[in-house]
Amino acid sequence: MEKAMVFGIIMVALLAANRVQADVCEIINGSFEDDGWINDITVKEPNGWDVNVPAGEFLGYVHRDWPTEGIYNLTLYTDYYNTFEVNDMATVSQGLNLTDVNEIIFDLKLQTDSLTWDPSKVRAIVLIDDDIVWNSNNLSSGVYYNRIYTVEDKYRDGNLHKFALGIKVKVAGRLWRTYYTHWDFIECTGFCGGGGLLAGDFDRNCFVDINDLKSMAEVWLDELALDDRHNLFHDDDIIESSGGIVSFLDFAVFADSWDGDLADLQWLVEKWLQQVGLDDEHNLFKGDDVQAGGIINFFDFAIFADNWLASSYE
Repeated sequence: MEKAMVFGIIMVALLAANRVQADVCEIINGSFEDDGWINDITVKEPNGWDVNVPAGEFLGYVHRDWPTEGIYNLTLYTDYYNTFEVNDMATVSQGLNLTDVNEIIFDLKLQTDSLTWDPSKVRAIVLIDDDIVWNSNNLSSGVYYNRIYTVEDKYRDGNLHKFALGIKVKVAGRLWRTYYTHWDFIECTGFCGGGGLLAGDFDRNCFVDINDLKSMAEVWLDELALDDRHNLFHDDDIIESSGGIVSFLDFAVFADSWDGDLADLQWLVEKWLQQVGLDDEHNLFKGDDVQAGGIINFFDFAIFADNWLASSYE
C-alpha cells in the first residue's frame, strides 16, 4: 500500500493540469496609426519599425492612400524611372518573439502608375531574419485582404526574430513604371485561440494528450539536440555535447500540461505493485505473470497509457 501511495502521489503530481502559457507576439504599430502622416519614412521612422529604404531606388511614407484598419497605412514603392540591380529591395522591420505564433496576417494592395503590376519584375515580400518567407509571385494589381504566412517551427525558439515587410526588384535595368506596395493591418494569431501552446503539445493540436506522450516515449532517454522540441527541461543538458537527455525531468514539464481525466489512473494506482489474480481486470500485461498471480507495474501502465483518453466505441 505504501508503494501504491507513493506512486499515486508522484503520478498525480506529475499529471496535474497546471497550464503555463507563453506570450503571443505583439506587433508594434501594426496599422501605422501611432505617428500620423509621415511624408518620408527615411527621415522619420514609423513607431516600432526600423527602415531600410535605399536612397535613389525606393521611397516610403505613411499616408491615407489605402487604410484598412484606422486612418493610415504604409506605402513602399520604387523610385521614378530608376535603374535597378537584381534583388534590390526596401524593407521595414521589427523584432518579434514567434514562439507561440501560428500565423502572421496582413492586408496588401499592389498598384502601378500605369498598366498592371508585373510579378516577374517586382514583388511584395515578407522576410524573417532576412529570409523571404512569403512573396507576391502569383499576384497582379489588386487588393488582397488577410494574406497569411504560417510561422515555421524553426522560428519558434523563444528568441527575437527580425520580421520585415518589403518590396523587391527581380530584374536588372530601368523600370518604366512605378510599383507601389500598400501595407496595413499586420497582426499575429496565436495557437489555441490565442492562449499559446502548452509545454508538451508536440503535435500542436492544442491538447497535451496520449499522442504527445507517445511522441515523448519514442525518444525516452535518447540524447537529442538542445533545441529539440522534446527537450523540455534544460538544467540537465550537457553543453559540451550540445545535447540533452529526455528523462523524467522533461516528463515533469510535459505532465504539467496534462489535461486527462485522473479517475482511471487512480483506479490503476490503487493496485500498483500488488499481486492480483491472472484474470484481474487491472492485469493488462501478461508477460511478467508468475504462476497464479500477476504484478501491476509499468508493463501494465504502458498498455493503459496507450489507450489514454481514447474512445471504446468505433
